[in-house]
Amino acid sequence: MKLSALWLALPAVMIAAASAEAQQCDCQGSCQSGRCAPGSPAGPAVHHYTCEEAYYQNSIWPRQYIVPARRGICQSFDVMAHNGWRRQNLLGPYHFEADGVQLNEAGRLKVEWILTQAPPQYRVLYVQRVVSQERTTGRVEAVQQFVSDLNMGGPGDVQETLVRDDGYPAGMVDAVFTGFKANQPVPMLPPAGALESSN
Repeated sequence: MKLSALWLALPAVMIAAASAEAQQCDCQGSCQSGRCAPGSPAGPAVHHYTCEEAYYQNSIWPRQYIVPARRGICQSFDVMAHNGWRRQNLLGPYHFEADGVQLNEAGRLKVEWILTQAPPQYRVLYVQRVVSQERTTGRVEAVQQFVSDLNMGGPGDVQETLVRDDGYPAGMVDAVFTGFKANQPVPMLPPAGALESSN
């Protein structure tokens, strides 16, 4: 088919599309310029483009989708950053004493680090929720009391969370690093001729 024939057939196609759109929106005789009138049953719920609006949307494609796509990507990264800081600022069972209520030395050091070193917008303390609600409430109160004793400018933001702390006791972590340091070889060059003899 020649290009001139396509141009001649274009108005007929546009009229047919407009009539089909008017039938699709089920306006019950209240269509105006190929769109549902505001008072029609389908008007508020469904938006149908006129020929001019459809042409404009096609001419700017895909620019109308770039900003929402970027916004969705940025929001997903924000969610991941929030979840990461929630796990980083999590106080689990290894941060409390044997009775399960008061903070131990590792817990106090972690709370102090969160309130002084973490970015200001992420200085939220999360306490892992346990089966006993009374023990969970006691842990939250103990953390709030410690924050107020630090004089960090008011009560801290302490929240309960169902995220679990898959860490280790501070003594075990310290033993790993201490053993690594104690068994480190002496930094020295190999004796002369050692490489040739090994080859």
